[in-house]
Amino acid sequence: MPANDGKSAMRTRNLLLLIALFFSGWSTALWAFVPAQLSHASTSNFMLVASPRLTDPRFRGSVIVMTQWSEKGALGIILNHPRNIFLDRIYPEYPASKEIPLYAGGPVDPHQISFLVRGGGTVAGTLNISGHIYFSYDMSLLEKLLSGASPHTGMRVANGFSAWGPGQLEKEIARGDWFTLPIDEAVIFDHPLDGMWQELYLRADRPIEQK
Repeated sequence: MPANDGKSAMRTRNLLLLIALFFSGWSTALWAFVPAQLSHASTSNFMLVASPRLTDPRFRGSVIVMTQWSEKGALGIILNHPRNIFLDRIYPEYPASKEIPLYAGGPVDPHQISFLVRGGGTVAGTLNISGHIYFSYDMSLLEKLLSGASPHTGMRVANGFSAWGPGQLEKEIARGDWFTLPIDEAVIFDHPLDGMWQELYLRADRPIEQK
């Protein structure tokens, strides 16, 4: 595909995403934020569970899988905030997209689509998060996954992501806003949304609460 055609296709995808989100009740303001270059040196292997004391509506009751964490900051994708649309609104040419919901990955850069995918082996063009879990922003790979050209056994697709500056997440964890637990493949790809936060809150590493 010529470069200009590729850029045109990407603009069309972004426009379809924005239209779909608008008509599903989405009203978050856009701002520019370029995701950090994926780096194997800064990968993460844990999840965050929001504390009940966290009242920020963007994160209340959230379960987040961390995709990158280093001295430069942290990135993650919220797992349990579904949009009211499926991917067929953005990729109508792929029948499989009718079965894949779009999630709100976080408040940063909501026009950016990213995805977690479960594969039996290395998935080219992705960052290995843990075990068979891979993370990517690569839209050409997403189309291959939707078309069946690239095999997988699970996928979570989100627009937007969650981001923290250097040392910010550590301070929030120390303050008790977030609890941590090891990354769990079954939770990411198989766990129903109902009860996800409640179950993981009970499983998470957290201080003993005073009665």
